[in-house]
Amino acid sequence: MKEKGIEELFSAMERLHAQGADCYLDVLGGYEENYGETIRGYEEAGWLRYHGYQKDVRPFIAEAHCFVLPSYHEGMANTNLECAAMARPVITSDIPGCKEAVIDGQSGMLCRVRDAESLYDAMSHFLQLSAAEKEAMGVAGRRHMEEVFDKRRVVAETVRHLEMK
Repeated sequence: MKEKGIEELFSAMERLHAQGADCYLDVLGGYEENYGETIRGYEEAGWLRYHGYQKDVRPFIAEAHCFVLPSYHEGMANTNLECAAMARPVITSDIPGCKEAVIDGQSGMLCRVRDAESLYDAMSHFLQLSAAEKEAMGVAGRRHMEEVFDKRRVVAETVRHLEMK
């Protein structure tokens, strides 16, 4: 969807690829707008792999070095939470619903919404990190998920607040 920032993502990837960056983009899920021709072109260029709808995304997350969601708006981006929980760094928009999943510079990177240049900068910076730095970023994301989004903690805190009323 355009609103998920796919056009900014394609723009950033085109630039990275043109500069010889050693990276590729796995895209999962259906698409609402007519991106078929664009996706096929990028597949032919060799830097995009389109997998369509997947019942289980965990194997794709496990293989990823990073998850990128430059969304325009979100309630709460479950994909960011899921990827961080699997110790994958997240690059996402600095907007409510996305930024809560990332400690900027520690567990991932935030970029300006609707800004392909800002997204490119974040992705380019990520690519320059060492493998150890990328891994540490993922570990920090997992720790953040455990500390802030662990279901047991959230439920316990909710119950505590209800009991106080």
